[in-house]
Amino acid sequence: MTKEGFERLEELFPRIVNLMPKNEFDSHDFILVLAQKYQKLYVQLLYVYKDNNQPFQSVHKEIPKRLKKRVDLVEHVIRKHSSKNIFGLENSCAVWRKVK
Repeated sequence: MTKEGFERLEELFPRIVNLMPKNEFDSHDFILVLAQKYQKLYVQLLYVYKDNNQPFQSVHKEIPKRLKKRVDLVEHVIRKHSSKNIFGLENSCAVWRKVK
């Protein structure tokens, strides 16, 4: 499931980017939209890491890594930015800008 799940996720990147309300957004915002709109896929990705002590962190690290390759969709603007993650905890993440 790992490879197929992440491939399916990458296919959804254009839709998720289009759902982002602002031109610039951070990885936490992107993950939150993904988790809200594509819950089944999100849970499947988490399940891949079920035996890992930090499945959320593992999946959340993989998402921006793959998003960075999509230069047709986004530009990586800031490497480290502080914002609240899906658990409401403050930590650093990347900032992205939509490519027009």
